[in-house]
Amino acid sequence: MHTSVTTTNIVALAVLTVATFGFAAPASAQSFPDQGGRVFGLVGGSFGDGGSSFLTSGGAGLRLTRNLGLDFEVLHVADLDLSDEDFVIGGRRPSIFPPPRIRNEGNVTAFLTKMTVDFPVAGDRLVPFVSGGGGVGRLSRQISIDFPDRRLPGLPFIGDIFAPFPQDFENADTGLALTLGGGVDVRLWRGLAVGADIRWMRLLARETLDFAHIASRVSYRF
Repeated sequence: MHTSVTTTNIVALAVLTVATFGFAAPASAQSFPDQGGRVFGLVGGSFGDGGSSFLTSGGAGLRLTRNLGLDFEVLHVADLDLSDEDFVIGGRRPSIFPPPRIRNEGNVTAFLTKMTVDFPVAGDRLVPFVSGGGGVGRLSRQISIDFPDRRLPGLPFIGDIFAPFPQDFENADTGLALTLGGGVDVRLWRGLAVGADIRWMRLLARETLDFAHIASRVSYRF
C-alpha cells in the first residue's frame, strides 16, 4: 500500500522540531569537542520519482576536525509508486490490446559514505552543515499485471493466452547512489541535538531516479 507524505507536513515537522527545542537549549551549554564520534537518525519524506513516500535513515560518523566529518549512513525509502515509469518485458513494452493494468511499486535502500562540513555558531548551540557523497543503492520492485476481461466474439481471452506468464513478481536493480544536501542541528543538552535535513539523491541503476528528501533528525556527539 502506498503511503502519501506531503511536502507541507514534512517541512512543518522539521521547522516545529527546530523551533520547539532550539529556543529551549541552554545558552550556557559547553562547546562540542573538536574531535570524536556521532550517531544520528532521520525520519521524513521523499519526493520526486515514485511520488511522495516515507523515509528513514540512520548512521554514524567521526569528526576529523572541528568542522570536517566523515559519515556512514543507511537510508531506506518505502512505498514508491513507479507506475508511471517504463516497464518492459524482454527489453520492450508489452504491445497488447486491450493493454494490461500494471501496478509497479518499490523501495530504495542506499548505503552511503558522506563528507560533512559543520559551521558551528552561537557558542556551538546552532550547527548548520552541508554534506555530500555517494555509495550503493538498491531498487526493489513489486510488480503486478492484470489482464482486463474484455472478450471479443471468436477470439480467446488475452488473459488465458498469458496465463503461464507470472502476473505477480519482483525484481531488483543495484547502482550508484549520489547525494548532496545540508541542514541545521540545534543542541539541547551536551551532545544531544535535533534539527532538519534537506537533500537531493540520485540513483543510477537500470534507470535514473531522482529524489528530494526532507526530514527531521536527532543526533548525538561524543
